[in-house]
Amino acid sequence: MEFKYKSCTIHATASLDGDAIVANARIYMPSADDCPAGDTHEMEFHRDFLDEHEAIEFAHERAVAWLDEHWDAELDRPVGA
Repeated sequence: MEFKYKSCTIHATASLDGDAIVANARIYMPSADDCPAGDTHEMEFHRDFLDEHEAIEFAHERAVAWLDEHWDAELDRPVGA
């Protein structure tokens, strides 16, 4: 699923690793110099998810938390990414 948050796009998915469901989040961030290609930040979570919906929700929540933690309001983008 794709979500917009601040000036970023979050792509949250679930995948299988053997019998385990894995949550994945990819954050597409705007570039600092207004080039079309910005940075990305990828996260992968191996937990005991009940189903893919729970995994996607978790990935989305963690991506939002990461952005909140790294956000620079003056630059309107994450720092330290």
